[in-house]
Amino acid sequence: MSALGALLVLWGAGGLYVLRRRQDMLPLRLGRALLEDLAVLRRQICLCRAPLPAILAKELCRGPGAQALWEPLARRLERAQAGEGVSLPRCWAAAVRELPQPLGELLAPLGPLLPAGGGALARAIDETREELTRYLRREQERQSMAARLTAAACLSGAALVILVLI
Repeated sequence: MSALGALLVLWGAGGLYVLRRRQDMLPLRLGRALLEDLAVLRRQICLCRAPLPAILAKELCRGPGAQALWEPLARRLERAQAGEGVSLPRCWAAAVRELPQPLGELLAPLGPLLPAGGGALARAIDETREELTRYLRREQERQSMAARLTAAACLSGAALVILVLI
Protein backbone atom coordinates (compact mmCIF):
# COMPACT_ATOMS: atom_id res chain seq x y z
CA MET A 1 0.00 0.00 0.00
CA SER A 2 2.84 2.41 0.82
CA ALA A 3 4.43 1.67 -2.54
CA LEU A 4 1.22 2.69 -4.25
CA GLY A 5 1.10 5.89 -2.19
CA ALA A 6 4.72 6.66 -3.07
CA LEU A 7 3.98 6.06 -6.73
CA LEU A 8 0.99 8.42 -6.59
CA VAL A 9 3.07 11.13 -4.91
CA LEU A 10 5.76 10.79 -7.59
CA TRP A 11 3.09 10.88 -10.29
CA GLY A 12 1.66 14.07 -8.77
CA ALA A 13 5.12 15.66 -8.64
CA GLY A 14 5.66 14.74 -12.29
CA GLY A 15 2.32 16.29 -13.20
CA LEU A 16 3.22 19.46 -11.32
CA TYR A 17 6.53 19.62 -13.16
CA VAL A 18 4.85 19.24 -16.56
CA LEU A 19 2.23 21.87 -15.72
CA ARG A 20 4.87 24.33 -14.52
CA ARG A 21 7.03 23.79 -17.61
CA ARG A 22 4.06 24.31 -19.89
CA GLN A 23 3.29 27.63 -18.19
CA ASP A 24 6.94 28.73 -18.28
CA MET A 25 7.31 27.87 -21.96
CA LEU A 26 4.35 30.00 -23.11
CA PRO A 27 6.34 33.21 -23.71
CA LEU A 28 9.00 31.21 -25.56
CA ARG A 29 6.50 29.43 -27.84
CA LEU A 30 4.63 32.64 -28.44
CA GLY A 31 7.84 34.55 -29.16
CA ARG A 32 8.91 31.98 -31.74
CA ALA A 33 5.52 32.14 -33.44
CA LEU A 34 5.57 35.95 -33.49
CA LEU A 35 9.09 35.92 -34.94
CA GLU A 36 7.80 33.95 -37.93
CA ASP A 37 4.64 36.05 -38.15
CA LEU A 38 6.65 39.28 -38.27
CA ALA A 39 8.51 37.99 -41.34
CA VAL A 40 5.15 37.31 -43.01
CA LEU A 41 3.86 40.73 -41.96
CA ARG A 42 6.94 42.46 -43.38
CA ARG A 43 6.68 40.64 -46.69
CA GLN A 44 2.95 41.25 -47.05
CA ILE A 45 2.96 44.93 -46.07
CA CYS A 46 6.26 46.10 -47.52
CA LEU A 47 6.62 43.95 -50.63
CA CYS A 48 3.09 42.89 -51.59
CA ARG A 49 1.45 46.11 -50.33
CA ALA A 50 -1.49 44.13 -48.95
CA PRO A 51 -3.86 45.85 -46.51
CA LEU A 52 -3.51 44.82 -42.88
CA PRO A 53 -7.05 43.40 -42.46
CA ALA A 54 -6.49 41.10 -45.45
CA ILE A 55 -3.12 39.98 -44.05
CA LEU A 56 -4.70 39.24 -40.68
CA ALA A 57 -7.53 37.26 -42.29
CA LYS A 58 -5.45 35.25 -44.77
CA GLU A 59 -1.82 35.05 -43.72
CA LEU A 60 -1.78 35.42 -39.93
CA CYS A 61 -4.91 33.51 -38.97
CA ARG A 62 -3.31 30.35 -37.51
CA GLY A 63 -1.09 29.39 -34.62
CA PRO A 64 -0.28 30.80 -31.22
CA GLY A 65 0.51 34.24 -32.65
CA ALA A 66 -2.98 34.45 -34.15
CA GLN A 67 -4.66 33.66 -30.83
CA ALA A 68 -2.51 36.01 -28.78
CA LEU A 69 -2.06 39.02 -31.08
CA TRP A 70 -3.50 38.90 -34.57
CA GLU A 71 -7.11 37.94 -33.79
CA PRO A 72 -7.47 40.56 -31.02
CA LEU A 73 -5.94 43.12 -33.38
CA ALA A 74 -8.36 42.16 -36.15
CA ARG A 75 -11.33 42.50 -33.78
CA ARG A 76 -10.15 45.95 -32.69
CA LEU A 77 -9.67 47.03 -36.29
CA GLU A 78 -13.19 45.85 -37.18
CA ARG A 79 -14.62 47.90 -34.32
CA ALA A 80 -12.54 50.89 -35.39
CA GLN A 81 -13.84 50.63 -38.96
CA ALA A 82 -17.38 50.32 -37.62
CA GLY A 83 -17.18 53.86 -36.37
CA GLU A 84 -15.49 53.92 -32.99
CA GLY A 85 -12.86 56.26 -34.42
CA VAL A 86 -9.88 54.38 -32.98
CA SER A 87 -6.69 54.58 -35.01
CA LEU A 88 -4.50 51.67 -36.11
CA PRO A 89 -1.66 52.61 -33.72
CA ARG A 90 -4.09 52.59 -30.78
CA CYS A 91 -5.50 49.22 -31.85
CA TRP A 92 -1.96 47.88 -32.09
CA ALA A 93 -1.01 49.27 -28.67
CA ALA A 94 -4.07 47.70 -27.05
CA ALA A 95 -3.42 44.33 -28.70
CA VAL A 96 0.28 44.13 -27.74
CA ARG A 97 -0.54 45.11 -24.13
CA GLU A 98 -2.24 41.73 -23.77
CA LEU A 99 0.94 39.83 -24.69
CA PRO A 100 3.21 38.42 -21.98
CA GLN A 101 6.05 40.76 -21.16
CA PRO A 102 8.54 41.57 -22.65
CA LEU A 103 6.91 40.53 -25.95
CA GLY A 104 4.45 43.41 -25.76
CA GLU A 105 7.25 45.90 -25.10
CA LEU A 106 9.26 44.57 -28.04
CA LEU A 107 6.35 44.87 -30.48
CA ALA A 108 4.87 48.15 -29.25
CA PRO A 109 7.12 50.46 -31.34
CA LEU A 110 5.73 49.01 -34.59
CA GLY A 111 2.27 50.49 -34.03
CA PRO A 112 2.94 54.10 -35.07
CA LEU A 113 4.76 52.91 -38.21
CA LEU A 114 2.05 50.55 -39.47
CA PRO A 115 -0.14 53.15 -41.23
CA ALA A 116 2.77 54.53 -43.24
CA GLY A 117 4.34 51.21 -44.24
CA GLY A 118 7.35 51.42 -46.52
CA GLY A 119 11.04 51.32 -45.69
CA ALA A 120 10.75 52.69 -42.16
CA LEU A 121 8.33 49.93 -41.22
CA ALA A 122 10.51 47.28 -42.88
CA ARG A 123 13.55 48.44 -40.89
CA ALA A 124 11.53 48.57 -37.69
CA ILE A 125 10.24 45.03 -38.23
CA ASP A 126 13.77 43.81 -38.93
CA GLU A 127 15.06 45.47 -35.75
CA THR A 128 12.16 44.04 -33.76
CA ARG A 129 12.89 40.57 -35.12
CA GLU A 130 16.55 40.93 -34.09
CA GLU A 131 15.56 42.02 -30.57
CA LEU A 132 13.04 39.19 -30.39
CA THR A 133 15.70 36.70 -31.48
CA ARG A 134 18.03 37.93 -28.72
CA TYR A 135 15.23 37.67 -26.19
CA LEU A 136 14.42 34.12 -27.32
CA ARG A 137 18.06 33.06 -26.95
CA ARG A 138 18.24 34.47 -23.42
CA GLU A 139 14.88 33.00 -22.52
CA GLN A 140 15.90 29.57 -23.83
CA GLU A 141 18.98 29.62 -21.60
CA ARG A 142 16.93 30.78 -18.64
CA GLN A 143 14.31 28.11 -19.29
CA SER A 144 16.89 25.32 -19.34
CA MET A 145 18.19 26.44 -15.93
CA ALA A 146 14.66 26.83 -14.58
CA ALA A 147 13.71 23.36 -15.84
CA ARG A 148 16.49 21.76 -13.82
CA LEU A 149 15.54 23.72 -10.71
CA THR A 150 11.85 22.90 -11.12
CA ALA A 151 12.61 19.21 -11.60
CA ALA A 152 14.82 19.19 -8.52
CA ALA A 153 12.19 20.98 -6.42
CA CYS A 154 9.39 18.65 -7.53
CA LEU A 155 11.46 15.52 -7.01
CA SER A 156 12.81 16.60 -3.62
CA GLY A 157 9.33 17.65 -2.47
CA ALA A 158 7.91 14.31 -3.54
CA ALA A 159 10.75 12.48 -1.79
CA LEU A 160 10.11 14.44 1.41
CA VAL A 161 6.37 13.66 1.30
CA ILE A 162 7.12 9.97 0.73
CA LEU A 163 9.54 9.92 3.68
CA VAL A 164 6.99 11.60 5.92
CA LEU A 165 4.24 9.19 4.90
CA ILE A 166 6.37 6.08 5.38
